[in-house]
Amino acid sequence: MFNHQELTPNDVRYVVERLPRDIRKILSKYPRLVMLGGGFIRASIAGEVPSDIDIFGDSKERLKLIAQDLVNERPGSKMHESKNAITVITPNRLPVQFITRWTFTDPNACCASFDFTVCQAVIWRAGTQNNASWCSTASKSFYVDLAGRRLVYTNPVRDEEAGGSMLRVIKYVKRGYSIQVTSLGDVIARLLGAVRDARENEMASGEAEHPVPHLSTGKIIAGLLREVDPLLVIDGFDIVDDHETDEPQ
Repeated sequence: MFNHQELTPNDVRYVVERLPRDIRKILSKYPRLVMLGGGFIRASIAGEVPSDIDIFGDSKERLKLIAQDLVNERPGSKMHESKNAITVITPNRLPVQFITRWTFTDPNACCASFDFTVCQAVIWRAGTQNNASWCSTASKSFYVDLAGRRLVYTNPVRDEEAGGSMLRVIKYVKRGYSIQVTSLGDVIARLLGAVRDARENEMASGEAEHPVPHLSTGKIIAGLLREVDPLLVIDGFDIVDDHETDEPQ
């Protein structure tokens, strides 16, 4: 069971006030069905510069319609769709990512799905009324780990590319976060599990007469990491994707 708490009212207000008006409007139009999660919340509270805005929801169909409406409302915007997310890219504005690989009807389930405790925070609107409250949920460890700039891996139960969390470790370490060997070991274990699966698949694909797979461990790991390279450049726009986006489809 996910052990959670609320964010402080001041932090909720601080984060919401820093959202673009059109994003606040979206969250207000779809109370609880659409929610803000992850990096924007962490970065705002920690005094960092957010790289994007991650929006989660109850269905891919709803998120795709909302993303298209946002493109129509923002002059010069483009939409990029991948296996994991629909990203709205607008010149001189933060990218908005509508995460479609994982959908949620429960904010706590959404919060529990993040791979590090410093990302486990979600904010949503309680209703459509002007005076409706803003609600939140976060990991019990969110504040203490954020204060210590410490990465604690959560071993999330979700379908994802094996190299995603490893690349996120590198990104966060560059930003001054630290990770203890137990968490790093769990991240590496997930990656090595995918290496084992890749070797088994190779041996089962007609290569059984060769006792040693022809792919080296290094090449397999490089391939797994390349699948989830978080930096994409599309039509002159830079996208930093925290959700292991695949190559453009």
